[in-house]
Amino acid sequence: MCLSNMYPGPGAPDYGAFVERMCDALEERGAQVDRVVIDSRASGRVRTPAKYAGLAARAIARSRRADVIWAHYLFPTGLIAATAGRLGRTPWVVTAHGGDVANLARGSVRRLSAPGVRGARATICVSEWLAGRMREEGLPPRGLRVISMGVDEQRFQVAHPAPARERVGVPPGVPLVLAVGGLTERKNPLGLVRGFARMRAADHPDARLAFVGDGPLAGAVDAEAARLGIAGSVVRTGMIPNAGVVDWMAAADVVAQVSLVEPLGVAALEAMASGRPVVGTAVGGLREVVPDGVAGAIVDPHDDAAIAAALARMIDAPPSPTACRDAAMAHTLSHEADAVLDVLRVAAGGPA
Repeated sequence: MCLSNMYPGPGAPDYGAFVERMCDALEERGAQVDRVVIDSRASGRVRTPAKYAGLAARAIARSRRADVIWAHYLFPTGLIAATAGRLGRTPWVVTAHGGDVANLARGSVRRLSAPGVRGARATICVSEWLAGRMREEGLPPRGLRVISMGVDEQRFQVAHPAPARERVGVPPGVPLVLAVGGLTERKNPLGLVRGFARMRAADHPDARLAFVGDGPLAGAVDAEAARLGIAGSVVRTGMIPNAGVVDWMAAADVVAQVSLVEPLGVAALEAMASGRPVVGTAVGGLREVVPDGVAGAIVDPHDDAAIAAALARMIDAPPSPTACRDAAMAHTLSHEADAVLDVLRVAAGGPA
């Protein structure tokens, strides 16, 4: 049973797409995956409790059918896994992704996360940095394995930018900086706009910046771009299906992920698999997958000037597409799915 509070649905095609891809990969390897998930971002004082109560009820009802429960996020999904696992006498594994670990700083969340972690047969963290954060918050991962959600190396490949640029509406020869992800405070889109504006003024006056994704700071991004006089050079696509991200990656010159903290960064893996360099944050686990100076540049996300300089460097003297793709190949979906399946098999009582 894959138990997740994030999964793509009709109104949210990008919602937990990495969970869907991993489930598909596990099925390709012969596993039967019962997907007990929430596929809507709908929230509110009534909706949020109702959707989690429904998730718990379905997990409990179907737990006896499963050999192992694989829960995504420490809370509330990890707690649901612990409840369903104990009632159904089914072992469970929990994966920590990032925000769930940050929430451990709140004592109430840490206490509610503890049963899922302490009773799990194994804990998967998407980076070593994230595992360290769990220890610092007083909830050390049990049976730790560091496994990312991987990048689909078949979908994201090195491609000539011209056809992709035509499809996304970016003229040839225009430097394109791309950011993929939610427009939230943690993702630091305003810092990227400021860094891009500096780079554009100093080095590339025709450059464009595209945000693929949506979120509460969408209006603030537009306002900041207007304040800096670059509104015409900043594009926002809103939410698009993950398949549509492929064209944007192929069209880009450089992909920026300058989050204030980034537990890993699947978008960075997708960029490198597409042969594109990454300007990434120094805070978190991104530096574990983006080799500085080889497939991109690691920067202080609070330093607009450093962001600007790194963007210009990656546009003017980019690493080779081969070097970028090679950096991503240690974290392919195929490789990580094999590792996850090994963890789940052992947790279910199978051979190591």
